[in-house]
Amino acid sequence: MANGLERHLQRREDIFLMGRELGRRSRSRCELCGERTSLEIVEVPPLPEDPDPDHALMVCARCRTLVEGGKRKGGADDLRFLCEAIWSELAPVQIVAVRAMRRLSDEGVDWASRALEDLYLDEAIEARL
Repeated sequence: MANGLERHLQRREDIFLMGRELGRRSRSRCELCGERTSLEIVEVPPLPEDPDPDHALMVCARCRTLVEGGKRKGGADDLRFLCEAIWSELAPVQIVAVRAMRRLSDEGVDWASRALEDLYLDEAIEARL
């Protein structure tokens, strides 16, 4: 039991240490919507054995629910920033944006469906979805 706790605490510390790198990469903005407040590091599943910046994002509180796949607050139109995020060069940004857009499309949101129609995904990105 203690071994699991030790691994968890070590992972949290490693994620914390990525903060400086992610802060520079994101320019202290949410990497999905550009918001500057309440930023935190969130790992994007599937997770590697060791924390990796290519599997993590700096996100605001609103976008954290997108990463975690939880219930969102507000309407679908509040998420139009995802139309730009699906074209990001950063793999974790693109993965989260595509996942969220697919959920919106499944809910019948027309603009999300149209945005996904023209999207081409690299095989490596597609494998992580």
